[in-house]
Amino acid sequence: MNRNEKANGVEGKAMSVEDLMNGYQESEGQAPAEQEAAGGNEDVLKEQFEGVLAEFGKIVGIPLSLDDDGTATFTVDDDIIVNLQYLDESDCIVAFSPVGGFGETSAPDAGKKARVLLRMNEIGGQTEGFTLALDEDAELVLAMDRRSALEISSADSFAAWMEALVNAVRAVRTRFAEEFPINEEGRE
Repeated sequence: MNRNEKANGVEGKAMSVEDLMNGYQESEGQAPAEQEAAGGNEDVLKEQFEGVLAEFGKIVGIPLSLDDDGTATFTVDDDIIVNLQYLDESDCIVAFSPVGGFGETSAPDAGKKARVLLRMNEIGGQTEGFTLALDEDAELVLAMDRRSALEISSADSFAAWMEALVNAVRAVRTRFAEEFPINEEGRE
């Protein structure tokens, strides 16, 4: 993995999932709805995720944190770009990665490519739960997933999620290389 240029060293507050499920707030002892009404900390899950991200960064040797917009980006093995976005309104994290170019949607082989993507999206398919999508404007295939911050409560759970993303990207790239080889002139 490469160094994240946006890193600013944010440390998050560690809190267990059980504490969150029980509505425990260390300083107040109130349920989340009561905390919000009392002006308590509504960002507990975001702080927890920031801590998980920082811990993961330490393990892999790169500083990782969310920027002011709630995003983080890093690269795996110099070829897979991982983008993260924390969604404050739902306390979910979106992870997405460009898989590769799709080409023009009006190209003669676009239908065949789309069918390959749909087959790979099948439950139990090769994408490990990630959804494949087409950014038509950029003519780019993306692998994406969304998880609750409650699910990503440790560096281990985050690492497993990122491993699944990397595996999905590699599986799609391999499949596209087999089904749509590039000739010597750089064309399919």
